[in-house]
Amino acid sequence: MSFHCFKLRKKFIFLIHWRQSCWQSLQLSAPLLVLGLFFEALNSSCLQPSSFFYQILNLRKWHWLIEVAAATSALSQICFSAFLLLLCMTTASFQMQQCRSIVSNRSEMLQSSLAAVLLLLTISYSHRIFSIGAGLNWLGGQATLLESILVGLLGAGTCYGLHRLFKRKNWTLQLWQITLAALLEGGLIREVNHFLQYDHWFIASSLSRLSLGNYQLPGIVTASGQSILNTLLLWVGAISPGNIAADFSDDAANSVNLAAALTKNSLKDLPQPLNLHSLLGSYALLGGTSQLLALLLVVLLVGKQQQQKIAKLNIIPVFFNLNSGFLAGLPIFFNWQLLCPLLLAPLVSIWLAAAAIIFNFLPPAVYPIPNGTPALLGAFMGTDGSWRVLVFTLLLLLISMLIYYPFVKATLSRQTLKEAATFA
Repeated sequence: MSFHCFKLRKKFIFLIHWRQSCWQSLQLSAPLLVLGLFFEALNSSCLQPSSFFYQILNLRKWHWLIEVAAATSALSQICFSAFLLLLCMTTASFQMQQCRSIVSNRSEMLQSSLAAVLLLLTISYSHRIFSIGAGLNWLGGQATLLESILVGLLGAGTCYGLHRLFKRKNWTLQLWQITLAALLEGGLIREVNHFLQYDHWFIASSLSRLSLGNYQLPGIVTASGQSILNTLLLWVGAISPGNIAADFSDDAANSVNLAAALTKNSLKDLPQPLNLHSLLGSYALLGGTSQLLALLLVVLLVGKQQQQKIAKLNIIPVFFNLNSGFLAGLPIFFNWQLLCPLLLAPLVSIWLAAAAIIFNFLPPAVYPIPNGTPALLGAFMGTDGSWRVLVFTLLLLLISMLIYYPFVKATLSRQTLKEAATFA
C-alpha cells in the first residue's frame, strides 16, 4: 500500500506544495505592488476632481494637478503590470523548484518562467489600433492575481510535461518546444474566451457580473451574501492589483433613500434603510473587503518582526481601502486558518449595524462619498457627519480586531512550532 502511495505521489509531484509556490512568489513580487498602490492611493484620494482631499482642500485652482494625476495613474499601471508579470514568472519558477526529480539546474526554472511569460503575453495581446493607441493591454487593468498565478502554474506544468515526454534533448530544441506549446495553449485560451464572449481575462470579466444587488432580497440578506461572495473571491486571489471595494452608493435601494432624504431633508423614516450601501458599503469595508484594517492592526500588535514590517508598509494603502499589497505580503490567499475570521468580521459588523439602524440608534448612510475617502470616514460622511456613526465605526473596528486576534495568535503559534521542528 505504501509503495503504491509513493508511486502516486511521485507521479503527481508537480501538484504538491503549489500553495507554497504561490505564497513565495507573492511575497517576492509584493514590493512592486505596494509601490503601485501608493501611486494609486495618491491619485484616487488627492488628484482626481471627484477625490476626497481634492474636494475637501479645494484643489481646483491647481491646474497642474491634471498632469500629475495622469503621471501617477500611468506609474501605478506600470507597477501593477510589472507585478503581475513577475508574479507569473516566479510562480512558475518556484513550482518547478518543488520538482526535485526533474529540476537538476536553473535552466529548467528559467524555461518554466519563459513558458509562463509567453502564455501571459499571448492571452493579453491585442492588435495595435494606431488611432486610439491600443496595443498590448495593460495587465494591471485586466488580469487578477489568481489568473496570473494560474498562468504561472500552467507554464510550469507545460515545462514539466515536456520534460517527462522528452527527457534527453538539447537546450535549443527544448526552448522551441516550450515556445510552441506556450503559444498554442495561450491561443487556445484566447479562442475559448472569445467563444464565451469574454475579454482576454475570463475571471476578471466574470467578476463584473457578480452582484446580489440585482435581486429582490431583504437588505441584510443581500449585504451578508455579497460580503461572503466578496470574501471568497478575495481569499482565492480573484482581485485586481488596484482593487478598491465598491461603496454601493449607486445601489437602487440607496437611490430611493437618497431621494427621500433630499425631499424631507432628514434621514428618518426612509423607505429602505437596510441596503448594500447602508450596511456593507458603510460598515463592513474598513480597509477593503473583510475588514482588513482590523487584521493589519492586529498584526502590528502581535505579529512577528517581518509581518509587522509588511503591515507598516501597507498602512496608508489599507487606510484608503487598497489592501492587495497587504494580502500579497502575508500568506492570506488559500489560507484555511484565516478564512473563518475573514468571513466573520464583516458579517458581525453588518448584523450589528443593521440592529443599530432598526432600533434607531444610528441613521442609515445615504449620501454618496468622494472617491478615496479614508476607510473610517465612509459612514460618517454618508450620514452627513453624524458623530455617533463615527464612534460606532470605531467600535466595529475594535470588534473586528477581537475576532481576528485569536486566529492570528493561533497561526503564529503553528508557525513557531514548525520553525522549532525544522531547527531541532
